[in-house]
Amino acid sequence: MADQKISDLTAATAVVDSNEFAINEAGVSKRVTAANIATYLLKRIAGDSGAAGDYMTHQYLSANATANLLTVLATVMTTTGVGVGTWRFCYSIIYQSSSLTTGVGFAVNHTGTATKFISHSRFVSTGGAAATGTADGVAAVVAGQLVEGKAERAINTMSSATAGVDTINADCLIEISGIIVVSASGSLELRHSSELAASTQVMANTTLELTKVG
Repeated sequence: MADQKISDLTAATAVVDSNEFAINEAGVSKRVTAANIATYLLKRIAGDSGAAGDYMTHQYLSANATANLLTVLATVMTTTGVGVGTWRFCYSIIYQSSSLTTGVGFAVNHTGTATKFISHSRFVSTGGAAATGTADGVAAVVAGQLVEGKAERAINTMSSATAGVDTINADCLIEISGIIVVSASGSLELRHSSELAASTQVMANTTLELTKVG
């Protein structure tokens, strides 16, 4: 079969996982699929533990984490192999509380060595004119509500505690995002505690978006 210019080939209607591409691997002609390339660029993890990809990693909890009724932090999601470099992370956390007056605390940890760490947490609260610390899952139709949050420079430190929820045993959302500069490889961990001694729980479909940017 004679060689053809790419511009002379029939255009595909869509890119699918089985599409093949020619590559040169150390002087040897080989082929890869679109699925191979997608996996190389974006690693997907289902479950509470898995290895980070080289570039982007998306992880989600496939089941509810064990409920916590203590103010002591417990690890609910682990991403191993977060190595040397600059990483941006964003946890979108679904949680529930068994008490209107019990919020949640979160911390982000790295088990290796980090030379820089900074994070922010954000959630919509019941507050209108003033902060309440109470998470709200149903925004008011007419009046606007506050987006409250906290910041943290110290790794593995619970600083994003809330004060309660609008409805017991109903989903609430908090996002924690930040930047970590790693000098020795380790695991990135999302850690959870109750604000007070009442049961709170991180729920299935809580997600992590992790990107190595440098």
